[in-house]
Amino acid sequence: MRKLTCHCEQVFNVDLPETVNVDESPDVIARIADGSFLSCVCPACNSVLQTDVRTRIEWPSKSRTIELIPEVDRLSYLSGAIKVDGVTDVVIGYPELSDRIAALQAGLEPAAMEALKYHLSVKAKESSADANVEIVFEKITDSGNLEFHVHGLRKGEVAVTSVPRRVYDAIVAELTGGESPELYETIKNGPYVSVKNILIEGNE
Repeated sequence: MRKLTCHCEQVFNVDLPETVNVDESPDVIARIADGSFLSCVCPACNSVLQTDVRTRIEWPSKSRTIELIPEVDRLSYLSGAIKVDGVTDVVIGYPELSDRIAALQAGLEPAAMEALKYHLSVKAKESSADANVEIVFEKITDSGNLEFHVHGLRKGEVAVTSVPRRVYDAIVAELTGGESPELYETIKNGPYVSVKNILIEGNE
């Protein structure tokens, strides 16, 4: 059981899992994608709460164990105050969890995906320097390209961009060939592999 506090100030306990095995509960993938995985209803005001409480997602068939860290604890994790053990991936906040699960389900390499997001972020900044963009992997298109959704360029709008598969494959080749540019090393902070290691920590 987890203890939560609603925006109406009601404190209540809710049965949300601390660990889930994707191979044993494959419906988890769809629930993460639609946002219902860690959601619950406040017993006082009946509001639907979509939470990002700390949760471990085990995916043996992918050789992955993912630790979800709440967004509110981002700085605590990055400063080393929060420790994680025995995981291959750390994600911070629910959007990163959803994005990582989608990428892994599609058989894509997380470090290469985060490198692509960096390049897309730089391009987005060229068109809107003040934009606070969030880039999310959506799917592999019928033509085999990678589709991303770009949030934050314009208020209330989502831009859709497609990256040729050959660009992704070239990045993977650099990573697996041991020719990793400084960018790829900067993206990695232990098991936390994210473009936000660059964009938030001032290494852009």
